[in-house]
Amino acid sequence: MALSARSQHLLFITIMVGIMSCVISLTLTIVKVGFGSGIGHLVDQWLRNWALAAIIAWPTAYFAVPTARKIVGKLAK
Repeated sequence: MALSARSQHLLFITIMVGIMSCVISLTLTIVKVGFGSGIGHLVDQWLRNWALAAIIAWPTAYFAVPTARKIVGKLAK
């Protein structure tokens, strides 16, 4: 399956946002809520946090990834 450069860029951002927002929201939810209130409540809160994190992270990553690549390119010279 061949993807255009733009499609590769969007897919990369989507996968990274999914992974990073999942891990960070789960970690922060466990720290904040803990396991004492039950796993069901923990999972419910985590899924809400994950959705919010992904909504915020995707546009942030869309602009941050190219900027970071430019900075790294300049620093690597």
